[in-house]
Amino acid sequence: MVARSQKGTRGDAGRVKAAAIAEAHAYCQKNGKVMKITNTTQQNMKPFQSDAQAEVEFLALDPGDPRLKTP
Repeated sequence: MVARSQKGTRGDAGRVKAAAIAEAHAYCQKNGKVMKITNTTQQNMKPFQSDAQAEVEFLALDPGDPRLKTP
């Protein structure tokens, strides 16, 4: 799982999630694996309350793993 948070405007949760996905993908590539996202969550910033947040849950699978073919 990769979790990120960032200060910014209300629309930043999408960018935070994209950065988390990129980090997960880079991790998998570095280790010779293929990423399969299993779940994502995101929350936009609430002014003076919380940062924009996102989490990406993923599997790092071997190329050719049959789980890559399932939706």
